[in-house]
Amino acid sequence: MVSTHVDGGLVLDGDLVDGATGNAGNVGHIIVEPGGRRCPCGARGCLESEASGLAISTITGRPLTEPTYDIMRHTGRLVGRAAGTICTALDLDLVVVGGDVALGFAATFFNAAQEEIDAIARVGHGAAARVTPARLGDNGPLIGAGAVGIRGLRRSRG
Repeated sequence: MVSTHVDGGLVLDGDLVDGATGNAGNVGHIIVEPGGRRCPCGARGCLESEASGLAISTITGRPLTEPTYDIMRHTGRLVGRAAGTICTALDLDLVVVGGDVALGFAATFFNAAQEEIDAIARVGHGAAARVTPARLGDNGPLIGAGAVGIRGLRRSRG
């Protein structure tokens, strides 16, 4: 999800992967610009510090509702870089992206993200992963949070 912040999840064979601390798939702290802007996590050049809605507004001095073509493409490329890195490491073939920034920047964002994935994610030298917009709109985060809550209840009963 690329919105005010950048976050994510990892779903394999229909199951959400937790990881050791519950943060598997958190793409926000993948370095996409070495030596870039300082992130709240302390690192430099994290996707969060370069492509989140807060970062874009700070960098450009413009509201997210008035992006330039260049910033939409740049943001898409950075997200594609992070997604391509994960796809290469885990041999994945689909990236679903939602959030106000991604969906608001629309085709310009998604085309740039796909171009970046195509350039870097070539596991097995076949076709790269495909990036697609989330289809849940504004309800995506609520549905995801509900699904995690239901999963937690099932685990505590089992």
